[in-house]
Amino acid sequence: MSYINAEKVLQFSHSLEEQIGGQLKAGFTLKDLYEDRDRVSGARIRDYSPQYMATLAVK
Repeated sequence: MSYINAEKVLQFSHSLEEQIGGQLKAGFTLKDLYEDRDRVSGARIRDYSPQYMATLAVK
């Protein structure tokens, strides 16, 4: 987690280990995984890596 005081921005994220590992340890079964990128006019990082991820997990 990081906080940039000058811009009043709060950024919080979890590692893949925390996200997926936590679901598996809680007894969920991972059924699907989806990644998406920011809009074309968004951040340049979209050219190199997806920024969003969603999982479908069932118990």
